[in-house]
Amino acid sequence: MKSFIVFIMLCCSVSSCIEILDDVTYNPDGSGAFKYTINLSSSKLKINSILALDSLDGKKVPSKLELQEKVSDIVGVLNCQEGIHGVSLEENYDNYIFTLSLHFNDVESLLNAFSNTREALENPSEPDKNDENWVSWDGVTLIRQIPDLSTFKFRLVKKEDEELMRNGMYTSISRFIFPVEKIENPSAILAKNNKAVMLRSSLFDVFGNPSLMDNTISVKPADN
Repeated sequence: MKSFIVFIMLCCSVSSCIEILDDVTYNPDGSGAFKYTINLSSSKLKINSILALDSLDGKKVPSKLELQEKVSDIVGVLNCQEGIHGVSLEENYDNYIFTLSLHFNDVESLLNAFSNTREALENPSEPDKNDENWVSWDGVTLIRQIPDLSTFKFRLVKKEDEELMRNGMYTSISRFIFPVEKIENPSAILAKNNKAVMLRSSLFDVFGNPSLMDNTISVKPADN
């Protein structure tokens, strides 16, 4: 996973637009569906140029084959995690769009799956416990964050590239079976059906301050 993230961050420093979407459905029993998409299609010409290099800004550029092997490893490890099923990864190397999808039995299974996958593929000496507890859901109240992306040293992007990165967007969608009753983040947008909440912000701002995407959402279960 680390080489895949390094590749994404290298693209960030030279690409005009990157779209990241996390879309999670939360069921009353604690189960749900997770979908995460990285869309680099508007920068595919630049990405092909990057892949033709051995290194960029002192960092090794993985080959397309290495990327394919790494994302295959991610799916393989996730498939082995307890409480996780239906793992799939859509890979479009023509337009560089990647979508990871899975179903989880409960939020704890989701957290453990990603923690175990990171450890298996990166073997961090000191895993960040905050990253491992980015979401909680009891069937009524959702408390969620996104991982602290500052660990990827995004702030080292050259000053002249900052404006380009502001064109990229991070979108987070939380979906529910029951209507939403309360939303704490004032920037959040409630869907017309009252069962989905969206947060959307500049990718540059989110990488610099992940707390922009923090939110606490309460739903109103149906009367018994």
